Amino acid sequence: MALIQPIVNGKVPARENQGKSPNNELGYNQFLQLLCAEMQYQDPLEPTSNTEYVAQLATFSQMEATLNMQNTLQSNNANSLVGKYVIVKSTSPTTGETTAEAGFVDYVQHENNKQYIYVNGNRYSLEDVYQVADTDYMEALTLAQAFAVQISKLPKPEDVTMAHKGEIENLKKVFESLNSYQQSMIDKNSLTKYTELLKKLEGFQVEDFKSQLEKLPAPDDITTEHKDALTALKKLYDSFNSNQLSQIDEATTEKYKALVAKLEGLK
Repeated sequence: MALIQPIVNGKVPARENQGKSPNNELGYNQFLQLLCAEMQYQDPLEPTSNTEYVAQLATFSQMEATLNMQNTLQSNNANSLVGKYVIVKSTSPTTGETTAEAGFVDYVQHENNKQYIYVNGNRYSLEDVYQVADTDYMEALTLAQAFAVQISKLPKPEDVTMAHKGEIENLKKVFESLNSYQQSMIDKNSLTKYTELLKKLEGFQVEDFKSQLEKLPAPDDITTEHKDALTALKKLYDSFNSNQLSQIDEATTEKYKALVAKLEGLK
């Protein structure tokens, strides 16, 4: 079977299912056909040398290999985005309006040497990806923002009362459950307010300690019925930092120590 097709009106007519590339791209078979046509219809007075033909073939092969490598890299890049948080920007072909959408990449579709990603059920070209975020980063950012929202719901530190004690304690548990990286994502204003709220909480805890202590009888009147109350009081006292301990007067401290000694005797 001949490799050379007849030239019609200076063009090589298309043949179905023979080296046809998608998107009307020039494939390897089409290049060979053009090369053979060039050899057949070259000027006999100034023929092209074999070296030039080989150079053309080598150049085309190199270009084709480069394109294949580029497609492979783009495919790998698209696959690596699955599960990642991305921001995509797309421009409407009708209105020219550019819109942005953020979300996690659900899956990737490869079609006609192009890669498409699906975000929130919508298809976007790989070229539409504007920003890619690490999963750990997005998790830390989300938790930090949620923490800031909780902080904003509380009144100013100077307006906080004992009624907010439980909320601040829960806020402290949330903060301590975050790792150092997640804590570093919290904005400065929220951290400043949180620190001030902690100081108020420490004061509330000291007042709570004094109140519980006043409800207990003198050390000589302590019985086994007061054991649970004394145990809870000791647990609260042991959780105090140096600043809180400095807020307890000497008389209160002496009574507490006498009660603890009585508790040891009850054990």
